[in-house]
Amino acid sequence: MPETAPGELLVAEDIGETARVTELLTGPLRRARRVAQVVGPGFAGRPWASRVTEALSPLDPTVLVHEGPTTPESVATLARQLRAIRADAVVAIGGGTVIDAAKAAAALPHAGPPDADQVRRACAAGPRYGDPALPTKVVAVPTTAGTGAEATPFATLWDTTYQRKLSLTGPAVRPRAAVLDPDLLAGLGRSALATGILDALCQGAEASWSIRSTPESIRWGTSAVTLAAQVLDQVQHGIPDRTARLGLQRAAHHSGRAIALAQTSSCHAISYPLTLRLGLAHGHACGVTLGRLLRYNHAVLPGDCADPRGVDQVRRVIDSLAAPLGGSPALAAARVERFLVACQLASYDELGVDHRGVAAEAVTYPRCHDNPRRLDHESLGRLLGEGSEMEEMCG
Repeated sequence: MPETAPGELLVAEDIGETARVTELLTGPLRRARRVAQVVGPGFAGRPWASRVTEALSPLDPTVLVHEGPTTPESVATLARQLRAIRADAVVAIGGGTVIDAAKAAAALPHAGPPDADQVRRACAAGPRYGDPALPTKVVAVPTTAGTGAEATPFATLWDTTYQRKLSLTGPAVRPRAAVLDPDLLAGLGRSALATGILDALCQGAEASWSIRSTPESIRWGTSAVTLAAQVLDQVQHGIPDRTARLGLQRAAHHSGRAIALAQTSSCHAISYPLTLRLGLAHGHACGVTLGRLLRYNHAVLPGDCADPRGVDQVRRVIDSLAAPLGGSPALAAARVERFLVACQLASYDELGVDHRGVAAEAVTYPRCHDNPRRLDHESLGRLLGEGSEMEEMCG
């Protein structure tokens, strides 16, 4: 593994690459003396767990189990555990929940005992939180494909006390290295794979159409959508093979690279109240409105365009996202909606939520207003509604 510039994300990707973790920690990340291995409660039952444990044995890691959703309380607990063993490196093996918890805990300052309020204050500090030179480095090893958490400088937390989604954001939060091993997706059922690929699709699309998008975020985002589209049918019809699983991981990773530059926007803003109200899996909560927003954004007009680059820019981007999914935005939206049905994931209309209430909560998140076509409480409420109102809005 070659030396890299300070702060550059190291990525190893291929079958069996988990064995490279030891090399990452003893080479480019400097020699790690006290390593924590952070996993979820289901780690021991995964079919590859013994192989991963053997690969990491030269590091003699202390295993810490993060349970439940990533909350201010769980992050504070994990931070206290990391300090107790004086960890200078963390190997986070799991889905977005485990990786985000490890990222957030490692990024907290070492001054004072961490508690939930300190975590909330850190989340409120803004997008430049933390010191990227902190001694505790994170290597992220995703065991799902969707969040791209191994590539992002933020961690999502769910504050169940105040019913808000929080984000800890800053250069200290991004992992120093990521390992993509498609064998670690073995054993995942169709539902878990489907919600992951929906998250990757939404992240790629939103980082491309966002008013904050850049040429680079659009390249990463459209690549994520293209890679996800190539394996959509395999996920829908059964368990994907190794090559397809690596394609899923690359789609997720590229979507993470995209949102690291431009963040997410409207699908995610709408997903937060759906997750908090219904406990809906994150990718599912995002994916239920992707089709609606593809159609809605493509129908943008000069009078409701929020992107200063203009209507043509917005439509070009939506067309580039729709192409690998079916050709036109309408066909792409229909494909995503058929995918939900085929994977037995409820559509938005089947959730039975008060769409105006969801809209009222969604517009309180700034990311809702990064959508290229303006969204306010009224327009979003109508967009989430059924029948002729939505058809009229989408042209």
